[in-house]
Amino acid sequence: MDKELLREFIQFLRLFEHPVKKTYDLGLIVKEPNSNETQKVVLEEIRNIVPIEVIVYDEAISDTTAIEKIIGAFRDKKWVFLEIKKDLKSPLLNQLKHLANYNSFQIFDYHGQDVFEMKMPRESRIIVFAERDFIEKEISYPYFYTLFGPVLSL
Repeated sequence: MDKELLREFIQFLRLFEHPVKKTYDLGLIVKEPNSNETQKVVLEEIRNIVPIEVIVYDEAISDTTAIEKIIGAFRDKKWVFLEIKKDLKSPLLNQLKHLANYNSFQIFDYHGQDVFEMKMPRESRIIVFAERDFIEKEISYPYFYTLFGPVLSL
């Protein structure tokens, strides 16, 4: 793995702010089919750079739980490493779209609140990690790649 390229990717996410919207990008790391890199190795390197919370979005986790873990990470001003292992369902997908466009959550009827809103802290970002074959074959949202600013292929 090119550690310097990964560091530049993190630095870009950390420092880049859209001049007009004043928002930050979500990042995507794509594991290519011929790559020997593992999630573990990538994550270890990222942990050397920023505080990060790991969420594996697979059959064992609900959208609600994933969203609550992201909110918890944001409250702790951590980055989120979201590994995607199942097709994105509407609640999580909608929140990722809202984060990509407005850097905030907007959840209706959440813990007794009619509308819950939370800005992504300046210190936090989301990095989604997924295998290229999985993205191409399993993700049903046709604009998946457009949710992200920088994309790093490993």
